[in-house]
Amino acid sequence: MLRIIAGERRGTKLQTLEGSATRPLRDRVRESLFNILQGDVPGANVMDLFAGSGAVGLEALSRGARHAAFVEGGADARRVVSANIAKMRYDGQSQVVGGMLPGALSGVKAEAGGFGLIFLMPPYHSGAGQQTLAALPASGLLAPDPLAVLELHKDEALDLPDSWEIERDKAYGITRLLFLRRAVAG
Repeated sequence: MLRIIAGERRGTKLQTLEGSATRPLRDRVRESLFNILQGDVPGANVMDLFAGSGAVGLEALSRGARHAAFVEGGADARRVVSANIAKMRYDGQSQVVGGMLPGALSGVKAEAGGFGLIFLMPPYHSGAGQQTLAALPASGLLAPDPLAVLELHKDEALDLPDSWEIERDKAYGITRLLFLRRAVAG
C-alpha cells in the first residue's frame, strides 16, 4: 500500500500499477527525501518526471507545494496519476503530461517563477534521467536556482551533465538519491 506520509492529505491511500512497470519510491525513502527537502517544498512549483503513480509530486502538494507537473510515458500510469490527483482534490494545482522524456518536456505548461523542485525517478540503468537533466536547462521551465533530485540504482553509472552539480548524495539500500543544483557558469 502506498500512502501520503505527511501534510494536509496525510494517510491518503494511492492507487498504483500492478506488476513491475513502475517502481514506487518506498515510504521510508520518500519520508527521508521530504525531511531533507522540508524547507524547499512549501510554495514550490514541482515537476514529477517519470511520475509512475504520482506519489512524489502528490506528497509535495500535500506538504504545501503550489503546483505539480506530472510527466509519464505510460498511458496506464497516467490514468493512475490522474485518479490519484482527483482523489486528493489537487486537480486545480496539477497538470499531467504524456510522452517519453526528455521530449515530453515540451508539453509541460510553464508556471510563473518556473519549476524550482524537480524529481526524476526514471527506470534504473536507463540513462533517461541523465538525458532529461541535460535537456532541462534549455526547456525554459526552470526557476533561477532549481533543485533536482535524481534517483539511481546504487550500482548505476553516473554521467552527470555539466549544467548540474551534486549537492548531496544519499543511499538507501539499493536506492541512491542525488540532490543537484544548477552549476554556476564561471
